[in-house]
Amino acid sequence: MTVFLAIIGLLLATVLVAAIGERTGLPWPALLTIAVAPVLFIPGIQTVSLDTHLILPIFLPPLLWSLARRTSWGMIRSQLNVVLSMSVVLVFLTIAALTGTAMWLMPGIGLAGAMVLAAAIAPPDPVAVDAVAGPAGIPRRITGTLQTEGLFNDAASIVAFNVALAALLAGDEIDFGAGFLKFLYAAVVAVVIGLIVGRLAAWFMDHVPDSVIRTAFTWVLPFAIYAAAEEIHASGVIAIVIAAVEMSSRASLTAEDRLSGHSFWETVELLFTGLAFGLIGMSVRDAIDDAGTNFWEAVWIGVVLSLVAFAVRFAWMWVLCTMNQRKGRTNVAPLRLQEVLLMAWSGMRGLVTLALVLSIPAGTMAYHHELSVIALSVLTFTMVIPGLLLPWLVRQLDLDSGPDARGDRVNAELNERAYAAARKAIQERGPELAPESYDMVQEWLEALSERRQVDPEGARERREAFERARVAASEMQHVALAAATNELQRARRERRYNPADVDAVLADLDRLMLARERDALAAPRRRTDDSENR
Repeated sequence: MTVFLAIIGLLLATVLVAAIGERTGLPWPALLTIAVAPVLFIPGIQTVSLDTHLILPIFLPPLLWSLARRTSWGMIRSQLNVVLSMSVVLVFLTIAALTGTAMWLMPGIGLAGAMVLAAAIAPPDPVAVDAVAGPAGIPRRITGTLQTEGLFNDAASIVAFNVALAALLAGDEIDFGAGFLKFLYAAVVAVVIGLIVGRLAAWFMDHVPDSVIRTAFTWVLPFAIYAAAEEIHASGVIAIVIAAVEMSSRASLTAEDRLSGHSFWETVELLFTGLAFGLIGMSVRDAIDDAGTNFWEAVWIGVVLSLVAFAVRFAWMWVLCTMNQRKGRTNVAPLRLQEVLLMAWSGMRGLVTLALVLSIPAGTMAYHHELSVIALSVLTFTMVIPGLLLPWLVRQLDLDSGPDARGDRVNAELNERAYAAARKAIQERGPELAPESYDMVQEWLEALSERRQVDPEGARERREAFERARVAASEMQHVALAAATNELQRARRERRYNPADVDAVLADLDRLMLARERDALAAPRRRTDDSENR
């Protein structure tokens, strides 16, 4: 009953704190962590914790799926250098730097023990980055790069963690050659699993007519993929990401699927993120109790490790910025020194770090009692404090002067592509389908594309024309909207567009499509009512 009440309390706190964060402009996950931790020191309040081995299988699958469904193969191909340089190379460089620092700060921890701790701290958490950086108003080009990094970096870190932990438990030296082969196996097998499952899932989605069943299927699928991949020692993280992107690229989703799916996954992401960060806050009291008199020493170690991780990330972001400038890239980040600082600041650790540290068996390494405090210190100095200061930093860095910072140019370009395809469809089929209301449908489409209101008198005439040729005019509207939607779906697969930009324009068309379908269903009823009134 205690666990049940704690979960309900965290869910309620998530909704309330998220509302406060929206009003204040502050990142709500950081606020929630701060709000939960002091409550646990009230006498009589019991701490609640999950089995540490269940934290990642419960929270990572749905949150990773929610993030991955927003991207595309075109986005991944355009940012392949991000996947390789930030999700792999930067993670291993950070592990190396943190391992050396931990051995210097913690005498007697040993190479394997230091590497276990370093691998847990190394990867920025995609959940933390997306939840904290998203509301801060960071341009989509930068958030797209951060999200792409976050989709894959856990895989490299978790493999390194498992290799070091196995060596620590066996009392052997770390075999880096065997570790590389394990990483290669985990990545390759996970990609194969993801591609196969993604294609099968797309086939299932195309052959099941009920939207509720399709949405429920996408809820269950990430857990199944993660469990299956981890069972054969492949990367569950990579398998989920690949399957989500492959299914989204191949499945023929309707407007209702996209809108309802977006709302569903936004809700899931909010509540699961809240539970995750609430658990982080709940672990504070137990961590302090475990550390005992060594509490402040553990805090100091966490601060130093946080600074080292930031320094390595800043240096690597500067190297990438120089490379991007030399190669003339414009769709990735960083491109300027301001973006280097912002992306280094956004290297936030979160759920993955805490879960890995808590999963280290008791008594297997020196400083075991201090590990929880070290992890929470890293989370405080890389996620909570930077998260709260991020909106201020964004304002100071003048990011609006970067290339198409707000996406206005891309938004206008996508709108033009969509409505050009719609106009072409009307010109090709309009005279055949609805010659009586052909001009009126064109006026309706132009009004939509220009975001303007139509003269009321003209609107009445258009409705009368539509009524005279209702079926044909409705079909022509459907043809126009379908053509615009198909054009945007093609654009979503292209490398030069961020899927988030495309989805924002596509959502407007989806709402128009659903409104048209509701009007079409209501028209026979209106005619019946008119006949009865006459």
